[in-house]
Amino acid sequence: MQILHTLSGSNLGGLEFRVLDQARWLREQGHAVAIAAPPGSETLKLARSWGLATIGMNFRSPYSWSGMLKLRRLVKDLRIQVIDAHGTSDAKATALCRDLCSLVRTWHFARPLGTCWRRRLEWRLGCHRVITTSQGGAQDIVTAGFAAQDRISVVGEWADHGFFVGADKLERRQAARRELGLDPAAFVVATIGMLRPDKRQEDLLRVVHLLRQRGLPAHALVVGMPTRGTMAYGQKLQELVAELGIGGCVTFAGHREDIASVIHAADAVLVPSVNEAWSRVVPEAYAARCPVVASAVGGLPEIVHPGSTGWLAPVGDIAGFAERLAWIWSHPEQAARIAEQARAFADRHLVLSQKMAETLSAYEAAMDEARMVRSGAVAA
Repeated sequence: MQILHTLSGSNLGGLEFRVLDQARWLREQGHAVAIAAPPGSETLKLARSWGLATIGMNFRSPYSWSGMLKLRRLVKDLRIQVIDAHGTSDAKATALCRDLCSLVRTWHFARPLGTCWRRRLEWRLGCHRVITTSQGGAQDIVTAGFAAQDRISVVGEWADHGFFVGADKLERRQAARRELGLDPAAFVVATIGMLRPDKRQEDLLRVVHLLRQRGLPAHALVVGMPTRGTMAYGQKLQELVAELGIGGCVTFAGHREDIASVIHAADAVLVPSVNEAWSRVVPEAYAARCPVVASAVGGLPEIVHPGSTGWLAPVGDIAGFAERLAWIWSHPEQAARIAEQARAFADRHLVLSQKMAETLSAYEAAMDEARMVRSGAVAA
């Protein structure tokens, strides 16, 4: 199969890493795959370092004549069969290739969508198949009138095989803590993601402050960098650390590609986001047997099952997050049992090869739909 992934953003976060994982897996399985994204984007730089085929393409003006011609020429030259569009602008642009190949639009979010006749038309005519990363995201698409349920495939997140390594967890934990400069005796709570207001990293800082007031040796491990548009938020986090007086128990680790090591360094992972689909870090933490506490929003309750695979609390509930993390600290055997159940859940449901089989099935459904549309047009 000849597949083109498109991205309109320049940042490098969970969405982009998902696309990179997909492209690498597809190439390893013998498919021809390329990624088109803005020139100079961090995604393209990393893709090239992985040996993936890349095309610099700017989607800022999706309906421009020159952009349309360039994209259509690319699709013809590479003999693309399926385009998988992951952003809004690139999805609009790829819709202009509807007569050349099959179109898939992947929706990576779980939040209510504003709707109007123009947006409904762009979704309905702009793709043959929709992939969402959670059941909640699928329902949002249906509610907005963008696609019928039978045109949607739900393909959730996964953990790469590196997170499932069965080596001694204590040994990996100690090595990771040495590398990050973390106290071996600290209760390390990590949050992983771009530093943005919707990710609410400030909640972790407030939680650690509260836990330390209660006598726990809590330490915040903040992994990620602000985007160009959220530099002020990154500064706000630094100021909050000073305001709370917790400078000695916070580590800003910046951007990391060794997320498996980061998770092994932690005693728990906190996902305090305002909205999420499944979040990549949840399956990764499950695979690494690291307890997860998350906001009860979006698609997170679909995989974080309280008392079974993790813990949930309302968005912004600092006391609730702290209570659940304190329980993990004070009940290590019970917490380890839940983490083991989460690992078993990941073994059954959150493996890359399984999710890519579901993705290929969605691509094939898109190709079938495209063939039917074209045969109907010819018959007419």
